[in-house]
Amino acid sequence: MNQPQTTFFFYDLETSGFDPRKHRIMQFAGQRTDMDLQPIGEPVNVLVALTEEVLPDPGAVLITGITPQKTREEGYSEADFLTILHNQVVTPGTIMTGFNSVRFDDEFMRYTLYRNFYDPYEWHWKDNCSRWDLLDVIRMTRALRPEGIVWPFDAKGHPTNRLELLTAHNQLAHARAHDALSDVLALIDLARLIKQKQPKLFDYLLKLRDKREVAQLVSLEDPQAFVYASGRYPKLYHHTTVAYPIAPGGKPGSTIVYDLRHDPKEWMDKSIKDLKDIRFASYEKRLAEDFASLPAKELSYNRCPAVAPIGVLNLAAQERLQLDVELIESHLTALQRSDLPDKLREVFMRDSDFSQSSDVDGLLYNGFVDESDKSKMRVVRAANHTTLAGFQPDFTDERLAQLLLRYRARNFSQSLTSNERALWESYKAERITKDLPKFSKELQRLAALANESQQFLLSELQLWAESVAPAPDETAGQ
Repeated sequence: MNQPQTTFFFYDLETSGFDPRKHRIMQFAGQRTDMDLQPIGEPVNVLVALTEEVLPDPGAVLITGITPQKTREEGYSEADFLTILHNQVVTPGTIMTGFNSVRFDDEFMRYTLYRNFYDPYEWHWKDNCSRWDLLDVIRMTRALRPEGIVWPFDAKGHPTNRLELLTAHNQLAHARAHDALSDVLALIDLARLIKQKQPKLFDYLLKLRDKREVAQLVSLEDPQAFVYASGRYPKLYHHTTVAYPIAPGGKPGSTIVYDLRHDPKEWMDKSIKDLKDIRFASYEKRLAEDFASLPAKELSYNRCPAVAPIGVLNLAAQERLQLDVELIESHLTALQRSDLPDKLREVFMRDSDFSQSSDVDGLLYNGFVDESDKSKMRVVRAANHTTLAGFQPDFTDERLAQLLLRYRARNFSQSLTSNERALWESYKAERITKDLPKFSKELQRLAALANESQQFLLSELQLWAESVAPAPDETAGQ
């Protein structure tokens, strides 16, 4: 049997906020290319209708310019959007590619699939599909092989890899930043530039979308120091350091790695409690001038990390990254002779009582769905408003039973009975009432700073809030 043609599908989302558990996709756009980054077919660009229990983050709407009303007028329901996704986008052999997509866009995709009775993971592994994130590719290219590309700096003189600045400095078309399709087309041009100027690095990092390739380099069986580019490392050093694997991570498929830029002797005398306090320090504590972050993090094999053998560090890269190889080796020797790896393993051990969402929409990571439920999920997806009415599959997974009413209300509201509609209205009212104070406060804050076009967006948000807010309780004040 012939393997499907491998293609890239570059995609981007605009969302109603930044929390995938409660916010929603409002725009999805993408373009397929061949492996030489030449377009195949027409782009996909759709709006997704916001449902009435969601109050967007006003700041997000000011960035995208997409109002809830516009999504309702022109957008697809989530169920219809996901049909388009599976018919036109996630075809066999597709490499889903984005810019910071692993940490942001992919999360929104998974929660959307979960709420709509799809397996939330199959889209980036089944049928020879995979995913790739260009943000860390860009970081590593800048850190190790920057030649041929113009790299921007921010107002403070620090390196920055914002997409709109990279495209502007390299004279690449980027019609409108934070419009999903415009961002996608700009990203393809930037990927093409990196592939032209640094083809070996581009092709090498492309292979790292396979977690087995990552595991060969970042191995606890034969641990070796390696170069690692990650947003967790300071921008002053181009987000890149030399790291060393020290212990299994607290999450499956992850390894704890130590940043060898830091002398382990400064951390050896700290207790496990001290180290945990630093790892889980509040935002306010982290802002303190004397705060030092933990020089260790979890590396997940399946998140397309930008890693490379230490041999890629030529003299120019060492100078650029302010890395002293002899000092790195000294730190590694001290680390290997200490009990710090054992302490850090304890620090990163996953707490079984970690904070979870109390709402079923946010319970994606509470476990995998078993095969018997997956067959029932397919029946749900294939049903229309007529066949969904009164449909009560015997799900093993309690989350699915709770999600079914919401799925019907959001996508097939005419399938609800009067009692079911009352339950949905009660849930909507509870959620809007909870979110409204923060929403209103932010709306008021932004209104004092907004220009004319932004004032229009904020007024639309105010109208949206008024339209979805529950009616005042007639008994209030009695």
